Amino acid sequence: MVMFKVVFWYWWALAALLLVFEMMLPGVVFLFLAIGAAAAGAFLLAMADLSLEWQLGIFAVVAVVSAVGLRPTLRRLQARDAAPNTINARGDSLVGRTIVLDAPILNGRGRVVLGDGSWTVTGPDMAAGARVRVTAVNGTELAVVPAP
Repeated sequence: MVMFKVVFWYWWALAALLLVFEMMLPGVVFLFLAIGAAAAGAFLLAMADLSLEWQLGIFAVVAVVSAVGLRPTLRRLQARDAAPNTINARGDSLVGRTIVLDAPILNGRGRVVLGDGSWTVTGPDMAAGARVRVTAVNGTELAVVPAP
């Protein structure tokens, strides 16, 4: 009877395959499995007579420990590097921007054209051509103050 023997590089090949899955699919699940597979291969390289049960145990334990240990760090890094999500809230990206009034603000209300849209602006009365800074967005209205 021929018995199948696991060689350390089988685990490393599995780790490489899992890393490919990690790059192709959303989420961060396969990374932790790849770390577990790489660790199982390293243990098998160090101890060639390690049983399959121990190899699977090392794989499982290291994968879970790496998931629990690395997940908070990865979330913190992702949140730090992420740009503010204003793709569906175009007005939010205008806060802090300085613009020039196309029409005067009279009785606290006016209009301004930005890009391909026209916005209602609210703020102190000002003449057309005045520079204003957007301080807030309230629905389809931009709150503005005189820009320095």
